Amino acid sequence: MSLLIKAAALALAGAVIAMLLKKNAPELGLTLSIAVTLAAAALAAQLIGQLREVVDLAREQTGLSPAIVGPVLKCVGIGVVTRLAADLCKDAGQGASASAVELAGAACAMAAVLPLIRALLQMVGQIP
Repeated sequence: MSLLIKAAALALAGAVIAMLLKKNAPELGLTLSIAVTLAAAALAAQLIGQLREVVDLAREQTGLSPAIVGPVLKCVGIGVVTRLAADLCKDAGQGASASAVELAGAACAMAAVLPLIRALLQMVGQIP
């Protein structure tokens, strides 16, 4: 919870300063937005190790194959990166670039789940 409060405070302070900077130096406002985004992501990255431990424990307890869990985690990561990058592009006034990032993220997510789709098709093909 304290991590969320730190990230929210950082983001709000950054947003206020960026608004003030955009009047006189728009490029500095965007640079500040990128820096704040990276700092908030670094804060969140502290929890990834704990999350990974829980996912590994759940995988061991349920007997799920890493081939199943891996693509799901990749899709979550792709979604987070895509959202952050697209939002930064939108903040910079680059809507077309944001759409391109979203399209690339969707393509990467689909590519990441191909092993799951192949495994599903093999299972269906083995049903008599």
